[in-house]
Amino acid sequence: MTFKMRNHILLSGCFAGALFLGGGAQADVPDAKQKKHEEHKTRKEKDATPGVENLTVLGHAARIAPATVPLDITEPTSKIQYGFLSNNIIPLASIDDIIRFQPSVYSQNPNGPGMGKAEAMSLRGFQDGQYNMTFDGIPFGDATDLHHTTSSLFISHFLGEAQIDRGPGTGSTIGNATFGGTMGFTSKTPPAKRGVSLYGTYGSFNTRAGGIEFDSGKTRFGRAFLDMQHEETNGYLTNSAERRSNLMFKDVIDLAPETTLTLETTYNKEWQFTTQGATLAEYAKYGKNYGLCNDPSKQCYYGYNPSTYTSDFDYVSLKSRLASWLTMENQLYTSGFEHDYTESTDASQTSTAANGVTFYNTAGKKVATYANDIPGKYADAKFRSYGDTLRFKAHTVYGDVLFGVWADVQKDRRYTYALDLSKNAIPVPSKTGSAYSYDISDLNTTIQPYLELDIHPWKGAVIKPGMKYSMFTRDYDAAINKSTKVPLNDTQHYGSWQPSIAINQRIMKNWSAYAQIARGFLAPPMSVFQVKSVGNVKPETTLNYQVGSVYHGKNWMLSLDGYYIDFSNYIASAQIKVDGIGTTSTYVNSGGAIYKGIELEGQYVIGYGFSLYGNYSVNDARYKHSTVRVATTPDSLASFGLLYENPKGPYFSLMGKYVGHHWGLDSTTNAAGNAVFENQYKIHSNVTADLALGWRIHNIGGFMRDVTPSLKISNLFNNRSISDFAGNQSYGDAPLYWRLAGRSVFFNMTATFP
Repeated sequence: MTFKMRNHILLSGCFAGALFLGGGAQADVPDAKQKKHEEHKTRKEKDATPGVENLTVLGHAARIAPATVPLDITEPTSKIQYGFLSNNIIPLASIDDIIRFQPSVYSQNPNGPGMGKAEAMSLRGFQDGQYNMTFDGIPFGDATDLHHTTSSLFISHFLGEAQIDRGPGTGSTIGNATFGGTMGFTSKTPPAKRGVSLYGTYGSFNTRAGGIEFDSGKTRFGRAFLDMQHEETNGYLTNSAERRSNLMFKDVIDLAPETTLTLETTYNKEWQFTTQGATLAEYAKYGKNYGLCNDPSKQCYYGYNPSTYTSDFDYVSLKSRLASWLTMENQLYTSGFEHDYTESTDASQTSTAANGVTFYNTAGKKVATYANDIPGKYADAKFRSYGDTLRFKAHTVYGDVLFGVWADVQKDRRYTYALDLSKNAIPVPSKTGSAYSYDISDLNTTIQPYLELDIHPWKGAVIKPGMKYSMFTRDYDAAINKSTKVPLNDTQHYGSWQPSIAINQRIMKNWSAYAQIARGFLAPPMSVFQVKSVGNVKPETTLNYQVGSVYHGKNWMLSLDGYYIDFSNYIASAQIKVDGIGTTSTYVNSGGAIYKGIELEGQYVIGYGFSLYGNYSVNDARYKHSTVRVATTPDSLASFGLLYENPKGPYFSLMGKYVGHHWGLDSTTNAAGNAVFENQYKIHSNVTADLALGWRIHNIGGFMRDVTPSLKISNLFNNRSISDFAGNQSYGDAPLYWRLAGRSVFFNMTATFP
């Protein structure tokens, strides 16, 4: 292959990445005949040079790497492609397992890969709820504080690719928490060929999973697939079993040469026994995989702590070219989530001294105490969002104009009441005369119009000035408010202009530099309403600055960036002691914080199918005028690995992840109720490694298109060190921790017919 051909393919791959990074604007719908001609031409080029592309072209190696970095970005971006997902991630894996090798990403799942939810997930030190998350470009998040229960979302087998944008985006980037970055997940495209795929997983912790995918191929009703999966596992942690079922349907219909209608629906249901972490003494006594116990006389008994998570995500999308210079995409969607559960007051508690249930009558007078009974609660939290994203892209002689609006209405309902788990889970009235701890209805409304210009003032330059306005309203109606136990009805309106400007300069055809300044905004979480009088609570705001550069060599890629984020009105979690309850979490205004860091990402193609990948980041997040670090912010993170893929079938990867030290807690309150900022519970650094290998066998006997057996070993060297802080016990105040899940081995098999 000539040097000219290598660069042609490399630049084509970068151009495709640039189209994907439209930041809300959508690429033009190609002419069907032209697309067919280009696909035919590409096949001819590959046939002319068999095997060479796989050995020397960076674009192919990037396909199987944990991430690739396009040249046309205006903020640090890592794109996870389908090749890496299919080679290295087991089909049942949750999103936390998919993103864990990305720069500045830290995720923690103590029950094993794809089993249960991530107990910690951060990006540059921003915690879940402080960054944006999208599915096919649609933002979503829980009503309380925009967090996400990872195990109730999309499994790896449903996804085509993912993209981690480590920045606030441009004016056209929609979402309620864009200042911390965006984790964007894209569903896979229905295949052009008709067929049926069977896939399954069997391995550690008595894990077994099976799925089936039906692909319609191209029909008069479009190209569609129906993918269904069911998984059962005992989990790594003791007595922490899980069952999960997932379904996705997607249909892409070409209504006209330049008009496409997409219908999509997902449904996910998970059932599990929920753990709360363990003390160091419990780990020493019961083992490093301790989760829940098997003793009904204690609160740690697994039978007292079942949870059910149910979610769905559904949308109808219409994408069309309205004129030669104007394209439009409209997505009408709804998404829902429910967490229905029972739990003991402290599922980590192994001491019977923590037991005891006291009943009161309606007048608040004590009527009975049962010292050995198990205290607990029942809770139900559910929300449903209805929304629409409308995007336009107009092409002019001066550049592109992107404009549109995102609108979302979220109805939320949550309540909990006390139980005596020893007496058939009957309600337990408290001193207020009611068994309810809280009973809350919540309505959240978001409207976010935007305007962005993509200007090309000189050769090789793209400048993107933009403006977005965020309007967020929370209507809060609590019959019994959390913390105060009295009614509260309040409405708060928040709004903010969010200007941004970004530039990408192509220094050479394979080397670019970029810079960005943007303002971020996040409305306060629901917790600020859980007081007697809300008053005027200021929203969180940021001012983001970052610069970077990307270089694509003949057989290597290198990306370097630096960022500085000024965070104002930071609302942080704190641990407080409450009489009669024990230690619990609350939220305090921490003033402000400064986030800054440097991120490096690279890839080198060795040849003969081998490539190296690595990233390294130094991340610092501290409260202003203080040396106190923001909790759950590792001081450094790194990923590194060797990958191989042969066009004839075999592939493997050996990936490592380093997580630097961090602190479990950054603030608390003293006896007077004042915020005290100090770091507690230091978590030391750790290193883990994952091994994946498999073989794609094609065209077996004419009736089977592909068979792919594969093996995935997570935490190869069985590192089970302390990995995160999990809070404090409500009785005794002992700190709780999470550990790394031990080594796991999973055998996977996929077969496609015909």
